[in-house]
Amino acid sequence: MLPCQLPLSWTVTILLLTTGCSAPRATTNQSNPRTTISWTLENDTFTGSDNNYTKGLGLTFQSAEHRNYTEGSLQRRWVDFWSFLPHIGNANCQVFSAWTIGQEIFTPDDIGPAVPPADDQPYAGVLFLDSTLYARTRKVTHAWNLRLGVVGPAAQAKEVQKKVHSLIGSAEPLGWGSQLPNEPILNVDYTVGYELFTRDLSDNAQLRLVPLVGAGVGNYFTGASAAVYGELGWNLPASIGLLSVRRGVDPFVDIEGGFDEYWSLSTYIGAGGFAVGHYLPLDGTVFRDSPSVDSKSSVGFVSIGATLRVSDCTVGYLLTSFTDSFETQRQSTDYGTLNISWAF
Repeated sequence: MLPCQLPLSWTVTILLLTTGCSAPRATTNQSNPRTTISWTLENDTFTGSDNNYTKGLGLTFQSAEHRNYTEGSLQRRWVDFWSFLPHIGNANCQVFSAWTIGQEIFTPDDIGPAVPPADDQPYAGVLFLDSTLYARTRKVTHAWNLRLGVVGPAAQAKEVQKKVHSLIGSAEPLGWGSQLPNEPILNVDYTVGYELFTRDLSDNAQLRLVPLVGAGVGNYFTGASAAVYGELGWNLPASIGLLSVRRGVDPFVDIEGGFDEYWSLSTYIGAGGFAVGHYLPLDGTVFRDSPSVDSKSSVGFVSIGATLRVSDCTVGYLLTSFTDSFETQRQSTDYGTLNISWAF
């Protein structure tokens, strides 16, 4: 389930990739570094289906700006270790880090047969740990992500899905014996978002337009991406959505962990696509033989959602729909994403 032809011009792409960090915004909570904990649930039952990408679950711990921590602290040493990456070591950038542990589950259109069709989405489970570094200014956010994980029975997707289906009375998935085999995952991804246009409206309302470009390399996802999203809301915090191979535009990155106003409400819509070289859940494992399908080289998506922030708590909901991601796909891929976070 990935990308369509890149919707942004190469001129905009080059501009975004080469934009550095100028004077940073004032860092919030200088005397009291804040951590944000986020819980994310993705499920296609939100849209009334149960196929392809069927469930994702993630727990994220996000730090305050790294200079709020003492010299020699784990947070400072972690950022310093990666300071050779573009923009991460720039003294004019604010740098934040995040860690996410999560699981993804993929199943074919029909989970009844013990031997699923060879031309449908293979059964696959992914267990991963993401480490993300954000370097940002008022207008630009650069994000580097390292994904380590495993695909296959070790990811425990079979056990999780069967237990959940038993609890809610859904049909038992019978084809997990054919799932992708165990293989370690290593992937590096980069995304940059630029706040191209911002306009203040009446009564604390604001409108902004953000183009994004990205790329990934590894045995989970290798390819490129581009998108643009618009956000309309009241008391908008200084956050920027990024690209996610699973949910298209990811609008839930509230980097600074809190904002000046007591409440904020926003709605957004985004569209874009991915140019795909390799996508593990469809193309199969790299180092071992496995089930696979003929994935398309380009996939497009549309994302629409809303976010409510009240004090230190945030609740967001997103609906995403993808164009067909492999040649013999039987149903479209669409699902909902629920995100709940708390800054403290």
